[in-house]
Amino acid sequence: MLSAKLIKSLEKRGFLLEFPDYNSNEEIIIEILKENNPRISLSLPLFLGEEFNYKKIITKLSKEEKKELDKAIIISKKIYDKEKIENNLKLIMLEKKINSKFSEAEFKNYYDSFKESRLNQGGNEQEIIEKQSKLRLNLDLNKSLQVLFSPAKIRIMEKIFNHEKLTNTELKYYYRSISNINKAVLTPALSDYLRIIEISKKF
Repeated sequence: MLSAKLIKSLEKRGFLLEFPDYNSNEEIIIEILKENNPRISLSLPLFLGEEFNYKKIITKLSKEEKKELDKAIIISKKIYDKEKIENNLKLIMLEKKINSKFSEAEFKNYYDSFKESRLNQGGNEQEIIEKQSKLRLNLDLNKSLQVLFSPAKIRIMEKIFNHEKLTNTELKYYYRSISNINKAVLTPALSDYLRIIEISKKF
């Protein structure tokens, strides 16, 4: 079986290969979920805006895969509403009693990936590269923040970043639980120390 790396290299040289296509949107959604890969799952909102048979899909899924689909449907609905994209997901959610929880960080990862994918579908090449870089930085930043901070702390920092006023409770929480971590991360000595640890760990 050809590797994805080889296929991409061949396409860059203009050597295009013919592969069988999917017969339905349902097949694509099922295969994405079967991959059980968080990075690939981010592509689901690109397909959930099109017509699909929910009942047909879930007959092919495990319990965990169905939970992932339900979460993706609710996230996709929020993305489409934000982007003002017409969809019928609300009807599906009501008919099938779909309910799922997700964090703001999860939504942001899906949303940034959705915008990047839409951007890749057309536009000026230089503009695409610049916007991709910005979105990629956002994805990397989100992952780093999730390692260091709880969702509640991230929400407070986002409010500060967006120049939104904090409540007295949030302000006290910031100085008590967030400020000290920020100061530690910004310390050059800590940065140098951790760099040495990362470089030396293999020895």
